[in-house]
Amino acid sequence: MELEPLNSSYDNLLKENREMRKKLNQYEKAYPAKECPVCGHKGIDFIPFPNIIHKEVICPTCHCHERQRALWLYFQKNKNLINDGTKILHFAPEKQFKELFTSKDTEYHTADFNPGDYADADEKIDIQDIPYDDNYFDLILCSHVLEHVPDDMRALRELRRVLKPKGIALIMVPMNGVSYNLPYDEFKTLEKDEYNTPELREKHYGQFDHLRLYGADFKQRIFESGFELLGEDFIKNLGLETIERYALVRNEKIYECTK
Repeated sequence: MELEPLNSSYDNLLKENREMRKKLNQYEKAYPAKECPVCGHKGIDFIPFPNIIHKEVICPTCHCHERQRALWLYFQKNKNLINDGTKILHFAPEKQFKELFTSKDTEYHTADFNPGDYADADEKIDIQDIPYDDNYFDLILCSHVLEHVPDDMRALRELRRVLKPKGIALIMVPMNGVSYNLPYDEFKTLEKDEYNTPELREKHYGQFDHLRLYGADFKQRIFESGFELLGEDFIKNLGLETIERYALVRNEKIYECTK
């Protein structure tokens, strides 16, 4: 067998290296490196999530999603919300927030209807029937929960009931045109009794265990439950540079609710 000259092999390696660098530059231009504010990870390797419009969703180090990165930034800018004695109720608790919420001498309650699904959920609570007194909590976090709840209006009223006057409830839901791109009216919530199988729910709502696909009219549900709305555009107001840096969704809402 005739061996390839060393200088020829070297030239081929240089050519392959240039081609790989060119492809990498094209990829980095299309998908610039992102940063996770939760764990500090930097890279072009953020992971997509099935059916979600946004393609840079999951941090490969701490596994937070874009909505969790946005909430982390929210708490960094609103540190006054967490103090000694603050009573916090956190539904479907994301593990990334445990250290943050317990950094002070808080009364921190983690809850879910199926606590086995969340290693950090200590209490089994039906959000439609919260077993706490009126005006108990200073801060409530309810992110991507209501789409799983049969009676979301009852759940919203319960959240308002247990929130202290001037307390803050932070509510997020997946929405058509923001989280999903399904062929329905983006202003109107889609919810039909006949979509009652995992297959139909995934087809029409974007995920098999969702019970509706929210539209922009979700804000009206907040008002109808009795909440006052302090704001919703925290993410948009961060500015495009920060949104791109942390792989956020510009039009995603953090509903800052109070009473």
